[in-house]
Amino acid sequence: MTEAFLQYVWQHQLICLDKLYTIDNEKITVIKTGTFNTNAGPDFLNAKIKIGDTVWAGDVEIHIKSSDWYVHKHHTQQSYNSVILHVVATCDKKVLSEKGMNIPTLVIPILPHISLNYKNLSNISSDIRCSSHLRNIDSFKITMYLERLTAERFEEKAMYIKNLFHENTNDWDETCYQLLAKNLGFKVNSDGFELLAKSLPLRIIKKHTDNLFQIEALLFGQANLLNNNSSEEYEKSLFKEYCFLQKKYNLTPISSTWWKFARMRPYNFPTIKISQLANILFSINYLTTFIVEAKSIKKVSNLFNCQTDSFWETHYSFNKQSPKHTTYLGKQAIETLLINTIIPFLYTYGKEHNNEELKQRAYDFLISIKQENNSIVTKWKESGIKISNAFDTQGLLQLYNCYCKKGLCTRCSIGHIVLNRKSQ
Repeated sequence: MTEAFLQYVWQHQLICLDKLYTIDNEKITVIKTGTFNTNAGPDFLNAKIKIGDTVWAGDVEIHIKSSDWYVHKHHTQQSYNSVILHVVATCDKKVLSEKGMNIPTLVIPILPHISLNYKNLSNISSDIRCSSHLRNIDSFKITMYLERLTAERFEEKAMYIKNLFHENTNDWDETCYQLLAKNLGFKVNSDGFELLAKSLPLRIIKKHTDNLFQIEALLFGQANLLNNNSSEEYEKSLFKEYCFLQKKYNLTPISSTWWKFARMRPYNFPTIKISQLANILFSINYLTTFIVEAKSIKKVSNLFNCQTDSFWETHYSFNKQSPKHTTYLGKQAIETLLINTIIPFLYTYGKEHNNEELKQRAYDFLISIKQENNSIVTKWKESGIKISNAFDTQGLLQLYNCYCKKGLCTRCSIGHIVLNRKSQ
């Protein structure tokens, strides 16, 4: 049993009302449960409780054991003098406030079916604890909840982008460039790409938008991936060009230790991705304008219809030749970049400019993309969830990462349905 579960029970009053008595056998009547507090201080604020013949207004604190009051040192904190009721699963000690006043304590009488359902969920080892129940839940309720989760995910991404925007002194193009670079590195090299973009401001790259070779030299040089002693003429030329540009702009390259090549498909090597990034930046001078003005997902996808220098058609790294291969971004990679970069950027831009049309377009773009394919989405499919598009999968990813994986069934609408069922 967890405090989160007890908070959930108290918040929704899933208790035997005829068994509400303090440990001193005083009758309790809950007039107002209070507002759940997500900040420091008691768990529920501004509650109203009748204890015996007296109505009290104040706060409610919840613990597994009553002695946790002392473990958490609430007896020394003035902010807990407002507590009018201490709700616990087990009472092993009476507690006093910082003023030395006795705190009325309730051993919470949880409804039997709630306790049983919670116990059954807790004993399931799978991350998706409600998996066996999903087929019996109204699909409309699940759909509505997924819409809320996708909106929640949009807001979280928007907050990250907004913070990045402020870091970049309110420069949308710089923000988009850094976001694009980070996501082009995907999970394995995202940190390296983010650092690379921050070490090489877009304003410098924009001075060379008529010369793809110079953009490549800047990116590869800042990535610290060039070797002057290379046997490849292409690499030696890039190094020479970078040395000139480095002095001109007083640049400091990042450490080459950021780059990961091991256990990766060669097509995802950072060398290939850096060359693709150079081509994207070469093809579009104003990223924000292009994204905002793109009326269709097909139009905005054109941003990624680029290839690399011909050198990379026979190489995955500078020092080793390989059989000839294509260097285009694949369809799945493009869709991933649309989902994680373009769409949340468009939504955030629309939100910051109070433009509902742009925000809605971001949602429409997401709906138009096919469902994502990854291990998490597969788990949901196996559980019987019907998935139509990327809008659905984004909601399911939010559900899994922010609720299921953390065991927060009590904060999940689906978990709420499962916990409240009287028969399993």
